[in-house]
Amino acid sequence: MEAGRLRRTALIGVGIATPPVPLAALAERHGGDVDAAARSSLVARLAPLEAAEAGDLTPLLARRYLARALTSPAWLLVDASLAPDVPAGRRWVHPHAAWALAGVLGELEAERFADRRRDAVIDAGAHVAADARIGAGAVIMAGARVGAGCAIEPNAVVYPKVTLGARVRVGACAVVGRPGFGFAVGPGGDLRRMPQLGGVVVEDDVDIGPLCTVDAGTLGPTVIARGARLDAHVHVGHNVEIGQGTLVAAQSGFAGSVKVGSGVRVGGQAGFADHVRIGPGAQIAAKAGVIGDIRENTVVAGYPAIERGRWLRGVAQMLRVSARRK
Repeated sequence: MEAGRLRRTALIGVGIATPPVPLAALAERHGGDVDAAARSSLVARLAPLEAAEAGDLTPLLARRYLARALTSPAWLLVDASLAPDVPAGRRWVHPHAAWALAGVLGELEAERFADRRRDAVIDAGAHVAADARIGAGAVIMAGARVGAGCAIEPNAVVYPKVTLGARVRVGACAVVGRPGFGFAVGPGGDLRRMPQLGGVVVEDDVDIGPLCTVDAGTLGPTVIARGARLDAHVHVGHNVEIGQGTLVAAQSGFAGSVKVGSGVRVGGQAGFADHVRIGPGAQIAAKAGVIGDIRENTVVAGYPAIERGRWLRGVAQMLRVSARRK
């Protein structure tokens, strides 16, 4: 009971203020339809459903929150699948409501991340677009190129021979283009570090999360294709190629020369052995250990990663054997 009261107290004033804007104007920018009775209504704050008040805009994205939404006094951004269950009058209905919410929040985010390049280290030989936003403490070395609309967050490091396309975001403390982990074995087992001088190419609209590391390629570049998204603490080894639109959850790691197709989904803490190939549309479950090639549109799990249904059957069999032994 006390925990619930404290949580409600903490929610007082929760929300994100926005300059007052007609609900209809948001729909014009991001799509969807606003109920006639609500078109001229002004939104001054975005708030979670449990804290939303009259005049706020709050999202309704899942059926489990429907009952609470029906009693809320706020304007509702309603996913179209739920619209028939919400009486007209307070709705902004959108076929992809979460996408619309991301657009509205993105407008506010752009206002909050100011360019602090005066507090960054930008070498004279680096090329940084005039409209890029550079965070305090970031380092951009000579020979790096930062494209239009990029955001380099505080303390990120961009090495030479790194090319960032348009609208790339590099998270705080991420490191892009550092020579990777590679050693050659010589006489007597001596190790010689293999210089990685091929750089990194990051195409347009890529997100590289905070504390990510993207290693330079050896002779040619490591490549992260357009629209790929890397969560925090992801490691991309030298010569890796991450396909267009691929999503990688936190703490996953790709050893050298892995090739990942387009539209792949990678769960958190998945690991990939060097030189494996992942086909387009594949889905890799969290904590999977990928040590061989994965065909396109295949769902895999476990270590070694195999087809998910097969892995689940194997786990069930082991549990049955374990239970009999007890």
